[in-house]
Amino acid sequence: MASPVPPASSRSPMPISPASPSCRYPLLTGLVVGLCVGAVVGVVLFACYRKKNRQPRAPTPSVPTPSAPQSYGKRIFTLPEVKRSTNFFSDNKVIGEGGFGHVYKGDLTGKDVAVKRLKGRAGGRDPGFETEVENLSRAHHKHVVSLVGYCIAGAERILVYEYVPNGSLESHLRGDEQPTLDWPKRLKITLGSAKGLAYLHGDCYPKIIHRDIKAANILVDSKFEAKIADFGLAKCISESRTHVSTAVKGSTGYLAPEYVSCGQLTEKSDMYSFGVVLLELITGRKASDATDSPENRKGLVDWVRPQVPRYLKDGNFSALVDPSLQNHYKPDEMARMVQCAVACVYKSADDRPKMSEIVRALEGCLRLSFSPSDLNPGEMPGLSSLLSGCKSSGCGTSQGLEMSRKTPLAIPEHGSGHHNKPTSGSRRAGPSRPTAQGVEMRKM
Repeated sequence: MASPVPPASSRSPMPISPASPSCRYPLLTGLVVGLCVGAVVGVVLFACYRKKNRQPRAPTPSVPTPSAPQSYGKRIFTLPEVKRSTNFFSDNKVIGEGGFGHVYKGDLTGKDVAVKRLKGRAGGRDPGFETEVENLSRAHHKHVVSLVGYCIAGAERILVYEYVPNGSLESHLRGDEQPTLDWPKRLKITLGSAKGLAYLHGDCYPKIIHRDIKAANILVDSKFEAKIADFGLAKCISESRTHVSTAVKGSTGYLAPEYVSCGQLTEKSDMYSFGVVLLELITGRKASDATDSPENRKGLVDWVRPQVPRYLKDGNFSALVDPSLQNHYKPDEMARMVQCAVACVYKSADDRPKMSEIVRALEGCLRLSFSPSDLNPGEMPGLSSLLSGCKSSGCGTSQGLEMSRKTPLAIPEHGSGHHNKPTSGSRRAGPSRPTAQGVEMRKM
């Protein structure tokens, strides 16, 4: 007899396999979706992080601001670097000072440097600092001081130069602890500084007018090679311009008369200042000092000018030369330097030679000449009125003094037994026939 069928309520449910597709697929789908969402969120967060880090940071004090000068590849130092190199601007590191601030001896890039710390400003631009950085960054010459780098940090403006170990020309001429500067060294310094100026006026583009040539701004190294320094007042002039109209700045006693009267700056302004430096080297006197003797209070140029024709005529310079030299010099070399000094301090800027001509004259390759009327303008009728008051629109340049141009007379060098032939492009020596302008000048 067959067994009865159990009731439906007592039947056990059918077992379901764990590997059933109805359970596996929803779990996998959820896992994949979660991973995708997490990956997308991670990518977005990572992209936001990278974007945030790529934004420029605020400039630190040691990094130049947008108003910083063009450095032309010069190194930019941080303020901590400069402080460590100068022992935190220690007083025993000071090697010079002036109206601009202090100069310290430091050690950067493994060599001695001169650190010029300018006086602090409340903020904003410093045109003198920018000018010096940009001009010295483009000037590369044996007789021009080299700029190593600079630092801008808040109100700090610091220039880092090559270290010139022997001080300035002024310290050698008037330093109490310095030995007498003998004649060969004076001649070497003169020729070196002339070559440096000739480079600035002729081989730089645009050419650089220093504007503050004086004995304190001519440095001397251990071999007594001259280096022109301090370009804080310098101006650049393109070839298409004859002059720059600017405020009169510089040192008393070194400024050219047409620059003082008109404020028109040319390379001939530097020529006049260089002529004053030559007179300082020759005489040992200061360019201008109210504490000097009464005859020197009117200025070194005005004291020397009336005496030069007599000295050049008889070849006896003993009353003119620095007494500390004790007449230990070569007369022909002294005659050349006196002639160069006289030519540089002509009253008429148009009659002053170029610095390249001064270099050749100092080397004995070119004979300069002068006219007594240049030394004493009153001897030529009308010239004083042209120069005084700057009545001419040219203010001493070729435009304003074209009518006063002269052909100077030759002065033979002392001790020379022959005459050099005139060089092309130089001032022609010897008398010449009067020109129409000369006749017109005599009528005036």
